[in-house]
Amino acid sequence: MLSWKWSNVATFVALALATIISSGCIKVQLVDRAASAIRVTRAPKEERVEEHDLAVLAVGFDPPLEYEEIVARANREEGIALLVAVENTGANTEQDVTVEVELSRDNGETVFLQKEGTIETIAPGEIKIVQFKDTQIPFSYAYLLQVRVVPMAGETRLGDNQKSYDLLITQP
Repeated sequence: MLSWKWSNVATFVALALATIISSGCIKVQLVDRAASAIRVTRAPKEERVEEHDLAVLAVGFDPPLEYEEIVARANREEGIALLVAVENTGANTEQDVTVEVELSRDNGETVFLQKEGTIETIAPGEIKIVQFKDTQIPFSYAYLLQVRVVPMAGETRLGDNQKSYDLLITQP
């Protein structure tokens, strides 16, 4: 585990961006790496509920990744939190669910951050948020964010247990 803190990421981003840009806007994008494919839906009578099935729904940031807010939070020495939404789409209540995050660049070659979080209990149909905060990372124009919920024993549908995102910092 790395001891860096999310709270200082804003400082690195702000300083690096300030040195390369004297005026203009900065755009921060979070791009889901999943291929946009047509999803086939089954009729309700064909729907089969798995006994164990966890899914990563989405990620978000608090505050949202807007350049002005990142700079303002850096000036106030406040951090940015990564939020991961996990849903239990199975039929059983699950205990001690592990959520893993990894932030890297160079397609995973240079790892800045690896962290784990835990959901104590999550009932069928319930959505819970795991928060990762207070982590410092070096500045880069492109990051790879990988999020994974560790499969439960007996879980067979694993395609929705992970998501990958490109985090891009650009000038519009």
